[in-house]
Amino acid sequence: MSDVLRQSTRLIYLHGFLSSPESEKAISLNDYAQNELIELIDQGKLELLIPTLPHKPKQAIKLLEELIIDSARTVLVGSSLGGFYSIYFAEKYHCKAVLVNPLVTLQENLADNFLGHHVNPYNGESFEIEMSDVEYFLSLEHSDIKNHEKYLLLLEEGDEVLDYKLALKKFNQAFQHVLPGGSHRFENFEKYIPQIIKFAGIEA
Repeated sequence: MSDVLRQSTRLIYLHGFLSSPESEKAISLNDYAQNELIELIDQGKLELLIPTLPHKPKQAIKLLEELIIDSARTVLVGSSLGGFYSIYFAEKYHCKAVLVNPLVTLQENLADNFLGHHVNPYNGESFEIEMSDVEYFLSLEHSDIKNHEKYLLLLEEGDEVLDYKLALKKFNQAFQHVLPGGSHRFENFEKYIPQIIKFAGIEA
């Protein structure tokens, strides 16, 4: 690996279930990087990746394993299910992670919601989530978080999909912002991008 890559930061945005790199948050983060961090990108000091995550968890994990080539310099930004994946990799590789209204535990009712036929509204792709997929999701879950200081937790209490209190309980020692109102898509995301960049240790 070159000296440039060793000194660079790889920022990876992980979208949620039934989402895509065309989501509002992904576009906002990319626009910010192109407008405010373009010099770092041009100098090879920053690389922003916003991959299309496969719907099947095993395939998603395989893809992300290939992208996290230098764990000490990787920072993950995960929304919803992307947050769940971010926790898995942050614990495995000891890298920083920003969790945006994250899924932190696969409760029984959430497992039921995953099962069955789904259609991605962004690209029209249809797929099935089977019990074997849910079991694999469960195998990824970390019940004991070891390094709370490596996490930035962004929550909106108005999340209509996930109970924000579960994330707050699991990451009670992490850096956190808990906002009243809002929704599952975390409506204040654009406003918090500078905070995310600062937490990532990226100097604009």
